[in-house]
Amino acid sequence: MIEQDRREAVMAQMALVRAETGCDCCAIGLTDASTHALKWLLASGHTSERCFAITERPGRGLSATVLKVGRAMPLQMSELVCSRQLHEYPLLLAEDLRSAYAAPLYRESAPCGVLIAGDRRKRVYRTDERRLISEAADRIGALLAGKHAARSV
Repeated sequence: MIEQDRREAVMAQMALVRAETGCDCCAIGLTDASTHALKWLLASGHTSERCFAITERPGRGLSATVLKVGRAMPLQMSELVCSRQLHEYPLLLAEDLRSAYAAPLYRESAPCGVLIAGDRRKRVYRTDERRLISEAADRIGALLAGKHAARSV
């Protein structure tokens, strides 16, 4: 679980991402140490509490892409539907997100979670928006690890 002071700092970072990129929703998922499942713990701009009940199995969805590779990636619902992979991304379904950009969170140089910024309309994230989201993921990873964030935006 995340302590209250860190939770507030992370929520502030997610609000900043939403404000600077204009995205509809921003969420944090962390992996469970024993099961390696990805559990969604915090969200900003969510429309339903269902997102907090979502647990993604290892090797599926964002666990198989962003966490395994350790790199950020864009997600488009239309592409996931065509490739029959949409069911592997339950957060997109629960929040009705059409487009998203997901970046890994690191703890001691290993991916430990995901920051996802999403929109309820089709959107292509520009290079500067991708950079902002990735930088926010780095700051949030540092906050969760108990380190002082390198810098704020």
